[in-house]
Amino acid sequence: MKRFKWFGILLVATLLGCPFLLSAQEQSKDAHRLDTVVVSATRSEMAPRDASQNVSVLSSQEIMDSPFDRVEDIVRQEAGIYNFRHFGLQTNGVVSPLNMRGVGQNRVLLLVDGVPQNDNFNNAIAWVAWGHIPKEAIERIEIVRGPASALYGSEGLGGVIHIITKNPGAEREASIRGEAGTADTYKGAGFYSQKFNNFGVLLAGGHEESDGFYMTDNPESYNTKRHRDAGKVLGKATYDFGPQTNLSLASLYYDHETGKGREFFYDELQLDQHWLNFSHQGELLELKSLVYLNRADKTAFQDKSPNFDFLLRQEEVPADTWGADLQGSLALSPRAKLTLGAAFKEVFWDYDNVYTNSDRKEGAEGKQRFISPFSSLDLKLLDDSLHVSLGARYDYIKTFDGANWNSASTAGKDPFDNSFDSETEDSFSPKLGITYHHSPNTTVRASGGKGFRSPSLFELFKVHVRQGGEFYREANPDLKPEEIWSYDIGVEHFFSHTLMAKATFYQAFAQDYIGNRLTGQEPFAGGEKTRFEYINDNISEVDIYGAELEMQWYPREDLSLFANYTYNISEVKKDKNNPELEGNYLTNDPRHKVHVGLNYTNPSLVDVNLLVNYYADMYFDAENTLKESNYTTIDLRVSRRFMDHFTVYLNAENIFDEEYVIFRRLGRDDTVAPGAVFTGGLKIEF
Repeated sequence: MKRFKWFGILLVATLLGCPFLLSAQEQSKDAHRLDTVVVSATRSEMAPRDASQNVSVLSSQEIMDSPFDRVEDIVRQEAGIYNFRHFGLQTNGVVSPLNMRGVGQNRVLLLVDGVPQNDNFNNAIAWVAWGHIPKEAIERIEIVRGPASALYGSEGLGGVIHIITKNPGAEREASIRGEAGTADTYKGAGFYSQKFNNFGVLLAGGHEESDGFYMTDNPESYNTKRHRDAGKVLGKATYDFGPQTNLSLASLYYDHETGKGREFFYDELQLDQHWLNFSHQGELLELKSLVYLNRADKTAFQDKSPNFDFLLRQEEVPADTWGADLQGSLALSPRAKLTLGAAFKEVFWDYDNVYTNSDRKEGAEGKQRFISPFSSLDLKLLDDSLHVSLGARYDYIKTFDGANWNSASTAGKDPFDNSFDSETEDSFSPKLGITYHHSPNTTVRASGGKGFRSPSLFELFKVHVRQGGEFYREANPDLKPEEIWSYDIGVEHFFSHTLMAKATFYQAFAQDYIGNRLTGQEPFAGGEKTRFEYINDNISEVDIYGAELEMQWYPREDLSLFANYTYNISEVKKDKNNPELEGNYLTNDPRHKVHVGLNYTNPSLVDVNLLVNYYADMYFDAENTLKESNYTTIDLRVSRRFMDHFTVYLNAENIFDEEYVIFRRLGRDDTVAPGAVFTGGLKIEF
């Protein structure tokens, strides 16, 4: 496998070097730019090549061609991104699965039509597994790398992933899809979209059930497969007041039960979201407004060690988040646009632990309010060859009505009933971006700015106990926001109208990272075990740097190739809890990430989508003693369309059954990938 490591890197280098072999070809001023519009980089529509940050856009066709249904898996092929959770795990606690540019867990902002999905109480999107939006309903996915707090506030330290849903078109679209495969997995999906004069309607939904997988090499008698049963439906209504003014109302309902490997260890979640968008695109004035409500009701069922043979308790976590976002953009001149706006968000969180064999009372609660004015100025200079973007946002955050309680002793601790004073904090997030089109085929870009993440209500108020009392973590209502300052520089060049390459270097400096500070340890359970006691605290400074190399090539009308390579170092500069960790790497992020893909489209024969993934040098623990050296997986989708209405397809994940570790912990069996996974399906359009 070491030889394959260098082969993979050499392959990408060769593909990225192809342009230099072809540079003698005639350059076209009308070069095919291989892109579309993007709104996430500046909150206004623009071409990705004009953006000062490294931006990618996945089209609806690319999304449907992916062998995966969940966004976390669809986007993992993009440069700078690593998905450290295999979909077979179904859920992974309160940890969001994506890492972007090595910033660590739970530091990527997810948006759906502008609605933030990171909920500021415990990142419930981790439980949704980013599959709550029906695949057929997604118009495009925008990926903006680098801090985004100047535009969107808290959460986006590493970047933004923005799901844009479809609007009904003039032509009716309708389809149904059925799928079956490995692990007794069955899926069904439907889609309908149509406009009636100025009014449009869209309806999409689906259901999935699977027996799941054993995710360990040595299952114990109490282990079960990690099953899944999930359903979702999205409805959207639109009304066009005119060519430039429209209104849309969308509602989403999602419901799942996901097993975590034991009979009495599983999750249930009901999620409903509603959002109203208004947009006016005038020549001089653009207006956008958004109002939304996100509601989640999650129950985590916990069993009792060491035999795990009965239900001990239910963690019930209802939460509501509502907010509004208003912005206006004024064209000061043909080459200057000023945007002013403000955002508001309020989060309500409750946590109740319901025990099956006692009347013990345990829980926590809290509220958080965000008030956030923002502004940006976009300038076009030097005959539109130079684009300058200036932006800033101020976030005022109030945390109030915080409390936690426990009527019984836990892990040797006395009962408690705490109420916490209201706290306020603020953050000012500037950004500067420059894009220079040196020629019609060459673009140089640079950007810099600040990102921050406000501590969640979960981190502030929840006393967290796991592993039968071996892990005990105090809440900390005095946590400060995490901050990151980052810059990047890059170049993009079209060597012909079908061949493009990009290179980006980035560096970031993070401080006040929230982690577990060890406060003590003592024997318990008759001296057979050791209890480790922690508290949430701002303990770490992290230095990050890396490079992203990307290539897209269309050698024929029916064939496209892409390749990207990401090199990332995320190193602990300072850890006031454990100085011996200084110099170590953050967990769950490979140093080397390689993706190579091929898309072949031939309606009279077959469509093929092939993806090769290579990862190397990743640690699972902060001490950097548990390591996964490297592994390679190959994913494939083969489809054939018949009579303009029927499409038969086969999806294969990890087709060569590569064995690799997903999680590794001292004293426990490795969590391993399930191997090759196959599904086949039929889609009917009418």
